[in-house]
Amino acid sequence: MEQRIDSVLNQTFDDIEVIILDDCSSDGSKKVIEKYKEHKKIFKIIYNETNSGNTFKQWQKGIETAQGDWIWIAESDDYAEKTFLEKAYQKSMNGNSGIVYCRSNIIDSSNNAITLYNFSSMPDPVVFPLFGNDFDMDGNEFIKDYMLKRNSVPNASAVIFKKDLVDFSVFDDIRKTKLFGDWLFWIHLLRKTRVSYINERLNYFRFHETTVRKHTQFDMTRIYEYMILIKYFEKERMPFYKEALDAMVYQYNYGDVSGNRVSVKDNIKISMFVLQRNPLLLLKTWLRKKKSQK
Repeated sequence: MEQRIDSVLNQTFDDIEVIILDDCSSDGSKKVIEKYKEHKKIFKIIYNETNSGNTFKQWQKGIETAQGDWIWIAESDDYAEKTFLEKAYQKSMNGNSGIVYCRSNIIDSSNNAITLYNFSSMPDPVVFPLFGNDFDMDGNEFIKDYMLKRNSVPNASAVIFKKDLVDFSVFDDIRKTKLFGDWLFWIHLLRKTRVSYINERLNYFRFHETTVRKHTQFDMTRIYEYMILIKYFEKERMPFYKEALDAMVYQYNYGDVSGNRVSVKDNIKISMFVLQRNPLLLLKTWLRKKKSQK
């Protein structure tokens, strides 16, 4: 945690207010945080009396508390190069963007570089060529091309965004998630602004084997949270829900859960969800399965 806090306080971009939120940690975080309480850049420290049980409740509290125009959710396990904020803010001015993010190194608990899903960094420019260079793009175009099948803004610590883009009602949906809350949050912002990307490794994402994302990758959680995304598209009358539905069905049939036993109840629930939105897609899926079983 000290590495995280120091990497925030030592940013070359100096006009910042730092809010530290502790979600009733049991790992000695409070003792570390108290060392910084008199630092001139610390605006507020908030300790929860009980654990919130949901990371995105903390996101909402932090964003609501912040008084600045821009937000950086610097998650506790990650850290950044000292020039991150300076370069991100300058990029926002050049691209007239309300969201800016950079490429991230992937590290383990000892700060060693590692690969994750065969990627050495996020996003991986070998797999996704767009991310091999800086770019500025319309947010809705970015959603359509890069946010329907996967979250192409993979780590919050690598992002800054304008506070006035946030409609806090979106957290009603986000708090229902364990995995896809950040994905939904970025989509919520992207539809209102431009996005800029810096192809420079200014952020360090720390991956732990014990994360929720690791332990839910082979169960139905991903599919049910995909359904939350699709319902958000429908509620907001966004023109992307059909493509998102296709992507969800593909994941259901060929992704993480495809090789695992799925209960009859889950199969019925997913089938009804698809049937209500695209009966033809459900028929095509059934025929494809029958063909593969021959």
